[in-house]
Amino acid sequence: MKIWDKLSQVNVENKERYMRIYSEIVKKVQNNEFSLDVGETEKDEHFIVVEDNRMNSYFVHIVPKQLYNLFKEMQEKAPNQILGFSVMVGKHNNKDVRVSCFGVQCNLLGKSLFDN
Repeated sequence: MKIWDKLSQVNVENKERYMRIYSEIVKKVQNNEFSLDVGETEKDEHFIVVEDNRMNSYFVHIVPKQLYNLFKEMQEKAPNQILGFSVMVGKHNNKDVRVSCFGVQCNLLGKSLFDN
């Protein structure tokens, strides 16, 4: 099974939680209140992964722990591709900054931006 097929079949638990986190991080990045230090930060139920070399952009990925292994596999196998729905929310060091929430459908992420 291809990795994109695996991603399309996941069912993230507690989507509402990730929708809220997504909209909060988008706002923080837009207001320069989020540190874009490259690396991974582990939280209770997810990781925040910041990259500065994907498609010549910064990416802030919210990765549910249940999908972390799949995310790492895709990160390795698709180093020059977007790993799912993302929105461009600003610029940093002359690069676009994009935020994604791995495994949560784009319509839900978009809705979270309009609801908050």
